Amino acid sequence: MICRLHGSEISPPRIRRIEMKTIVRSRHIFDGVGSNPYQGYLLFDGPKLMAVEKGWNYGDPDEGTTIFCDDDNFIMPGIHDNHVFFSGWLSANCGIDLASLSDFSEAVDIIEQTVAKNPDRPVYAHGWDSGAWLEQATREVLDGVSTAVPITVIDKDRTRYWMNTAAVRRYGFSEGDLSAEKRWRLIREMTSDETIVRDGWRRFQQLLLSRGVVSCKDIVFDDCSVHGLIDDHVLDVSMYVESVSKPFDVPTLVKARENISQERLHFGGAKVMVDGVVADGTGDIYGEYVAGGVKPSIDYQSVEDTVARLSEAGISCCLTAEGDKAIDMSADILSRHHLPGTHHSMSDLEMITERASKVMAKSEITAEIYPQILGLNPSKVQSYMGKTIVGDDGGDFYRYTNLSQFGTRVTCGTDCPLFITSVPDSLFRATRRRFDENDGNWFPEYAMPAADLLKAWCRDGSHEKQRTLGSGKPSTFTVFDRDLTSVDDDALKDAKVVRTVIDGNVVYQQ
Repeated sequence: MICRLHGSEISPPRIRRIEMKTIVRSRHIFDGVGSNPYQGYLLFDGPKLMAVEKGWNYGDPDEGTTIFCDDDNFIMPGIHDNHVFFSGWLSANCGIDLASLSDFSEAVDIIEQTVAKNPDRPVYAHGWDSGAWLEQATREVLDGVSTAVPITVIDKDRTRYWMNTAAVRRYGFSEGDLSAEKRWRLIREMTSDETIVRDGWRRFQQLLLSRGVVSCKDIVFDDCSVHGLIDDHVLDVSMYVESVSKPFDVPTLVKARENISQERLHFGGAKVMVDGVVADGTGDIYGEYVAGGVKPSIDYQSVEDTVARLSEAGISCCLTAEGDKAIDMSADILSRHHLPGTHHSMSDLEMITERASKVMAKSEITAEIYPQILGLNPSKVQSYMGKTIVGDDGGDFYRYTNLSQFGTRVTCGTDCPLFITSVPDSLFRATRRRFDENDGNWFPEYAMPAADLLKAWCRDGSHEKQRTLGSGKPSTFTVFDRDLTSVDDDALKDAKVVRTVIDGNVVYQQ
């Protein structure tokens, strides 16, 4: 018998197969069924759990048994992130890394050298400090490097591009355009390069595994070709197609649904954008914006026509809506097209209403929330929610009790790279309703209970997968370095993943 304590071993390879009977014990096991963690152990020998028991009464294991003594650690089912955007992450992490440079001229020199080595290839870079270099980083500087080779450099905070004229002409967006939908030509170019995609996926996948993620829904533009270039899916990936350069081709989506069914790669459905962002006045709301101006005009009939076409073909739809009016309208549309074989969902849901929650629960429409969203605000005083809509003190934002009171099915997403998946951070934001600056909670009466949030992290956007720990279930789980449900705020913010296990194989270890 071997007892292994956290931190007692050298980090293993990316995937390590456990070839013997294994016991994982802890004082804090959250099985995804009950509401409270308990002292107990997991027993497995291969991809399925043989037992999940309370207490440590596992007898005297034989010499061929390994025991992981995660006594003070927190164990939960493997995490599902229901909204990642690998292509978007790739576009912000592709090419030359300038993050370590403090000298502007050195960055220009490196870009010049790259162009000289490969004069027929576009140049991608990232990591420049827009705060320090903004006045220097002009189109003219990069035009001086090349007027023929497109050069795009995104800053470290993903708030601005530094581009030459050739890049602006080729990709059709300018320096301040950070919307992925506006940058689709650049993203399509990057995701057509097999070397870039494979290298990027390995880094992206390892990042998610280090956060305890074992499966995800990935948004892809126009088609599923990007994942066709990847041959090492460790994560279980469900692809949702968003149409950006052309309308949905329903026969192509049906073909993808029928033909893409690998062990860890699946076609999930279609993503449809409804409104914009409430924070900048493009979300569709019932009220009036403090900043005034013309509210967005949404063609809901067009949205419904799209949903009808897709649903009739058996394609599940995810509608993205932020404003309360957009959310209500979207729930109604999906409820009218709730057909056998489809599993519709709605994402973002910044101003989720009671009315929409009730409709969603009745029609089995899944709610995908961003539980880390309060992290966009440094403090309660500086938060935008209470300053955006006339007569609204911000209490209509992130009112998660609207979901729980009707039993609406909830899953969690990050829109990574908007956020990097973090269960501890989500508890800090959505359950404890805290900001980085300690100046109060955000309407704690509308918080999501910890147990509900943890279960939501183990649930996908359909009605097919609810990951739990139990006999006969996959030996797929995540181990954190402390109890996430009882530690104070500072300790919660510092919590890290110790180990990620998929089908009995260690795929990440700190």
